[in-house]
Amino acid sequence: MFKQIQRKLTVQYLAFFLLFVFLLMIVLYFAIIAIVQQQQVQELKLFHQKEHYHLMGDNIRKDREIEYDANRIYFYYIFTNRHKLVHGDESIHGLSKDIDQLMVHAKDGDPQSIEWKGEHLLLLKYHQPLNSNGNYMIIGQSVTKEFHLLERMMYAIIILTLIGIIIIAFLSHYLAGKAMVPIKQSFDRQRKFVSDASHELRTPLTVFYSSLEVLESDDENRFSTFGQEVITDLKDEAQHMETLLEGLLFLARFDQNKLPIKKDSIVLSDIVKNMTKSFERTLPESIKLKTKIDGNIHFIGDETKIREMLYILLDNAAKFTEQGFINVSLSSFNNKIELIVEDSGIGISEQDTQHIFERFYQATKNQQKEGTGLGLAIAHAIVLQHQGHISVESKLGQGTKFIVSLPIQNKKD
Repeated sequence: MFKQIQRKLTVQYLAFFLLFVFLLMIVLYFAIIAIVQQQQVQELKLFHQKEHYHLMGDNIRKDREIEYDANRIYFYYIFTNRHKLVHGDESIHGLSKDIDQLMVHAKDGDPQSIEWKGEHLLLLKYHQPLNSNGNYMIIGQSVTKEFHLLERMMYAIIILTLIGIIIIAFLSHYLAGKAMVPIKQSFDRQRKFVSDASHELRTPLTVFYSSLEVLESDDENRFSTFGQEVITDLKDEAQHMETLLEGLLFLARFDQNKLPIKKDSIVLSDIVKNMTKSFERTLPESIKLKTKIDGNIHFIGDETKIREMLYILLDNAAKFTEQGFINVSLSSFNNKIELIVEDSGIGISEQDTQHIFERFYQATKNQQKEGTGLGLAIAHAIVLQHQGHISVESKLGQGTKFIVSLPIQNKKD
């Protein structure tokens, strides 16, 4: 149990760490992009301010060809209002043919990040007239190197995060184990106390019960009718306490992994049939017991405990069903055995079903019923001891269904 809690704590620590790092990476990545792009846009605007005067009016030569220089940091193109290229300085060969179409929907002074033939470009478009003909300018620069730098930085962060996850996983597991030590010690002391107390109380309780039987069977009959009733009540309470102590001792041994289990080959079909027939005779006429039991289903396990588990489920169904039915089915498929005990009783609320297998827990609607509150906890422990699984489906006023799934095992297992 504590190992399972330790694993859950480790997973939770890792989940919080991953969430924090993931959010941090997103914020950091977009913050760096925004800062870098803002700096680049400012540089482009400064370039535009410097070159704008020289490109106005008669300074533009319409017969001048595009000048290409791969080492140029910034490039620009000037177009007429009819989208005809007038002049420009180019640093990416062939861009002049496509750039106007790439920026056709761009707003004035609004930076655009565009990928073109493997190049990442930052572009600005200015519709302010450069001369009386209404020319406009598109300026930009290649940010491919910066883009690849950001990519490599992100890969580095991811790799460092993966390394951090491994380190955090080991640290989380170690710290969770350290945190569980005092809790485990307290829990072990509590389990030992319950086990010892249950064991030590059995003897005086047996003596007390035997003494009551002696008094009840006294031939001289020195007790009045009221006295006889008191003795009978005391016997009932002593028997109830004995059942409670037996349940506590069983669960304490289960917690300490000291509960022996037999691995015998049993015919589960015959056991369920015989028990349901016997149990049917104890039911009132208002409750009908229906069975659907497949034959020749074999199981490797402890017959006594399997009988106890089935009796608990049947008794629980009868206790909370005043009239209606109890259905019992047994089948096997996909290397699993499925036992279902269903009733049409008062049902269990959704809130209660989450705690129904806890010790001493009784559903709110069922607290007036007699019982120790340990029956379903014992049935749950028996199923777990046989590497099985038990679940419950229920709704208030619509009955309850317990589903037990047991693995088909070889005796050597």
